[in-house]
Amino acid sequence: MTHGFDVVGFTAGYEDWLGARIPLVKPDLRAKHAQMQATALRFLRGTYYLWLRRMADLQPELLRRPAVPAVGDLHIENFGTWRDRRGRRRWGVNDLDELAHGSYALDLVRLATSAALAPGLTLPTRHLCHLLLEHWQTAKPGSAVDIDAPSAAHLRSLVPVPAQPHGYYSALLKGRAADVAQVPERVRTTVMDTVASGWQPAWHLRRAGTGSLGHPRLVAVGRDSAERWQAREVKLLGPTTAEWLSDSDPTMSWPVDDPDLYSLVTEAMRGPYPAARVDGWQLRRLAPDVVRIELTELLAHDAERVVRSMAQAIVDVHGTRPDALTAARADSARQTSEWLKDAVQVMLADTRACHRRWNQRSGDI
Repeated sequence: MTHGFDVVGFTAGYEDWLGARIPLVKPDLRAKHAQMQATALRFLRGTYYLWLRRMADLQPELLRRPAVPAVGDLHIENFGTWRDRRGRRRWGVNDLDELAHGSYALDLVRLATSAALAPGLTLPTRHLCHLLLEHWQTAKPGSAVDIDAPSAAHLRSLVPVPAQPHGYYSALLKGRAADVAQVPERVRTTVMDTVASGWQPAWHLRRAGTGSLGHPRLVAVGRDSAERWQAREVKLLGPTTAEWLSDSDPTMSWPVDDPDLYSLVTEAMRGPYPAARVDGWQLRRLAPDVVRIELTELLAHDAERVVRSMAQAIVDVHGTRPDALTAARADSARQTSEWLKDAVQVMLADTRACHRRWNQRSGDI
């Protein structure tokens, strides 16, 4: 039950644990706490640590389902565009910070719950879950969507018009100047190696995201030797959330970290280029064309196509271990036809209740 669950105390415990392992940016953490007050969806985005605990409390059987390469911290705003190694613009899951071997139900329930909370997807929960599960059950794994292909017109129409390059990169330069010494030398070298010689970027602090807000995040930005703008963001990841929960409750089937999983998944997806993980830091390219699609006031037909595309993107991740996906699908087929809808309704009610409690007591943290 949500009643009596100390959301604020649980958050403080998680942040204390994380802060003992990586330096946290306290002003960004306070900004995150404030953002979490806004909507239940924003609250869900910022509280993956709470989501895992509440799933274990309310529906522990879901975490015991067959494991796949699970995104974990998946939600409806965790999809966007990037350029792959060949310069093609792709769309799919764009945040793999919590990638681990975990129950297939984790991604499906969390995505469907976030979609039910999103004002831009006005689909009945039952229909939403049916669409998501049906396509996840049958789609063939592959690379992320080539968004410029004719079949991706429904996604392409939702991509915002890119910002003007000068304005975009100038905005990055407005962040407070950073002490680059806080970034390990090997990470800095990797950043510099992604741009042709002669690049002399300025390093600035950057505040972005919700779930990882509070982690050290810097951006190197400037023109290269050909006078083209370049920007590279580095973010300190820290240990996965499941590691904290596993330490406190080793009896539960929490997701299990695998250091080889990130490269396996990003290669299969034809993920962002350049991107890398070096000494615990995540490197990625920033550019005006790296954006999320806009999910506002969608017609029902468009919303349905977007949900199917999100299901495909999940399959692209889960399917990097084909045997695991096969076992997961077989397990799902053995459940009642309403299992996803029933699970989502439980987590919807709990997320809304936890959000209310957060707004009542967040000043205590």
